[in-house]
Amino acid sequence: MRNPQTKHNPAALPHKRLRASLNVLSSRIHDPVNKLWFINRTLKGFDEKSEGLKRLPIVRGIVFHYVALESLGELIWSSNPVAVALPTRPLWVLYRLRHVLLALTIGAISLGGYRLGVVGYDAAQTGADWLFTRLIPTPAMASADVLESYPDREALPPKSVWLVSSEGNEELWSNGLRVDTSFETVGEPRSFFAFPTDGAPPVPLGGNPIGIVYHASQSDMAPLAREFNRDILTTTRELVGWLSRREIYNYMIDRFGLVYRIVSDKGVAVHAGVSIWADDDYYYLNLNKSFIGVAFESQWNAGRDIITEAQVQAALNLTDALRARYGIADANCVPHGLVSVNATRRLIGYHADWAQSFPVGALGLEDKYLVPPASMTAFGFGYDDDLAKRLGGALWPGVAQAEREVDARAKEEAVSPEVLRARLHRRYRENLDLVR
Repeated sequence: MRNPQTKHNPAALPHKRLRASLNVLSSRIHDPVNKLWFINRTLKGFDEKSEGLKRLPIVRGIVFHYVALESLGELIWSSNPVAVALPTRPLWVLYRLRHVLLALTIGAISLGGYRLGVVGYDAAQTGADWLFTRLIPTPAMASADVLESYPDREALPPKSVWLVSSEGNEELWSNGLRVDTSFETVGEPRSFFAFPTDGAPPVPLGGNPIGIVYHASQSDMAPLAREFNRDILTTTRELVGWLSRREIYNYMIDRFGLVYRIVSDKGVAVHAGVSIWADDDYYYLNLNKSFIGVAFESQWNAGRDIITEAQVQAALNLTDALRARYGIADANCVPHGLVSVNATRRLIGYHADWAQSFPVGALGLEDKYLVPPASMTAFGFGYDDDLAKRLGGALWPGVAQAEREVDARAKEEAVSPEVLRARLHRRYRENLDLVR
């Protein structure tokens, strides 16, 4: 066991990628004293390197990994070896050849000059990250915090929900919902057309949102493990900041259930793109202006979007608050995969996030997967094999119901389904022209 020496703070390392590498490497050392020694030794060794070597990003990354490799070597192959969870044979080869590899790499970069270093930084850094990820795999997201099933709640209109307090950058609502507003932007005011299902002329609407579209971010996320605490929060806030600058989504729910408002409720956020949905009275096209976008910070894994129990509870509270505040009907609370379309090819499911497995019942909503998509029944859209493949070979039940309805209507009008769909396509183009 080694003397920890003077404690260094990993957060003092000014470069995010190097901090992430240090966290990954140190997470493989089980003994806390030796882990602290490794961190101190690596930071101290890196600090002692020439500032000239640390000025160019690509060289800085190589020098840092060289120092970290030396520190690991002292732990593993010293006279008093330490247990480290690493595949030691590949690491032993790198350790023995570290001086040669460092000299060859820096020499090659020097020949290319500063410009080559700048242009090739991302590629070189990606390569270094790939190598060290293979040697020291990143721990996976903790499965204990991920819901495998979601208990349903009875589908009832939400009770009265009101704003209890708004202090600083946080709102507290009567149902326990907490909203962080530190990234909130105003957005363009809502203004949109709704198309009556009975064929009457379109109705101009605006002001309040008419529905909610649920999204999955399917973004990069730090592993949900204790040693990655700093990276977990940093990754989330960087994502929210990026979304805010581009006014993407109205809300995002992080994996701990914290709700961030990104664009105000009455402001237009970029989230649904080219899309179609309907309730009993109206058809809605291109839902950015008419629907609120709510995203879950999530990862795509084994054919499904992975979210946590805390996110489901927060989404329930947020859904109830929005429905109570704006009178949003259950019929207009829908997953993104069910509304997204490819207008050029007349296909459904252009974006397929939550085209399956969204916990509608847990949010007290009726099952939208049973609803025939209006994109098919009203406008003649279809689907291709690619969508079925992306969803594991099976589409949601509403698709088959929509096909039956189109076939029945074609029979009633004494035309082929293809002729009927061509008519419905024309209707879509006419409505879209009005929207534009």
